[in-house]
Amino acid sequence: MLAGKDKSGGGNPMTKLRKFTFPILIGILLLVLAACGGDDESETASQPAAGSQSKSELVSEGLSFKFQYACINRTLDPCELLAAPGGMVEKIRERTNGQIDIQISSFPELGLAGPDTLRLVADGTLGMVEIYSGYIGGDLPIVDVANLWGVIGDIGTNWKTIEAVQGPIHKIIEERSNGIVLGESYYGNNYYYAAKALRSPDDLKGLKIRSHSTVLGDLINGMGADAQFVAFSEVYTALERGILDAAVTCGPCGAGLRWFEVADYLNGPIISIGVTYITINKDRWEEIPADLQAIMKEEALAHQAENRRLMEDVWDPLGITENVAGGMEFVEFSQELKDALKQAAIDVVIPNWVDRNGGPGSEAVTMFNDLVGPIVGVTIDANGKAIAN
Repeated sequence: MLAGKDKSGGGNPMTKLRKFTFPILIGILLLVLAACGGDDESETASQPAAGSQSKSELVSEGLSFKFQYACINRTLDPCELLAAPGGMVEKIRERTNGQIDIQISSFPELGLAGPDTLRLVADGTLGMVEIYSGYIGGDLPIVDVANLWGVIGDIGTNWKTIEAVQGPIHKIIEERSNGIVLGESYYGNNYYYAAKALRSPDDLKGLKIRSHSTVLGDLINGMGADAQFVAFSEVYTALERGILDAAVTCGPCGAGLRWFEVADYLNGPIISIGVTYITINKDRWEEIPADLQAIMKEEALAHQAENRRLMEDVWDPLGITENVAGGMEFVEFSQELKDALKQAAIDVVIPNWVDRNGGPGSEAVTMFNDLVGPIVGVTIDANGKAIAN
């Protein structure tokens, strides 16, 4: 199956180029966008354009606050953006005259499991961390309300669902984590990295497929496959050894860890925006003076806006081209397969999510019907059944 692929570590030229030029490219883009002032009328209040907000004045002097920020993985684009020249970490350091010093780390380096992040922020073990809704959805299922896999048909609709619940979800995460959400990072469309082309619903049946969230696992199982949760850093080996038949992640995410070396087909996309929350422990936060807090919030929101722009304009397209350059064949989902995925969402994903949240009378279902359902054209009835409007 993979005999023709080079696993020597030489890699493909596009991936090498991206790895070494990405921080420079991001720094240039940030400077250009700041100079332009962010006049795009499509920006919303929850997605401020970089450079469009007034800057808070620095008052504090001679203080020192150090944080280790745990990204999911250093190879992922949002983490690289945070650490890039002109990115959030550098801008906070510059604007506070070094009084706020954030060092980037990652889950693999710290031995972290994604589902543990809420607890580790709450008890103070982690001062600052990237919390992914998919990782914590098993313990806090309401956070998946804006991204119930399979029910959303296009990226524009997904942005609307995310924005609709942004305030309530931030509040819920803050309450459960004893934290403060400074901003968000975004990951684009997901794909099945697989040993075979997935051209019809029957092609998924019986496959062992890596999932990275509870709701995604429900979608995979609803299609007749076998969802398995495998840590992101362990997927390459699982695919290489045949432990998994396929694995789901965003296009650039898999390319960053060279999954194109151990899978032949890039199948998709599944329309999905992965949302992660830049979260700081509340006790640590309250030690910081108000002027420094304001600067941190401003730069987190600037990162959020730029992350969104790059995800749509740069990273999502690269998610296909990099993997194809690495030797994969891109197989776009047929309409038959898209329809089957939506039906699995209606029949399996949403009802299971309702049950995990405590039933049709839960806060989560009310939030869905009030804020998300009107956008995606689905209502959850009094029996917990999803009805397409």
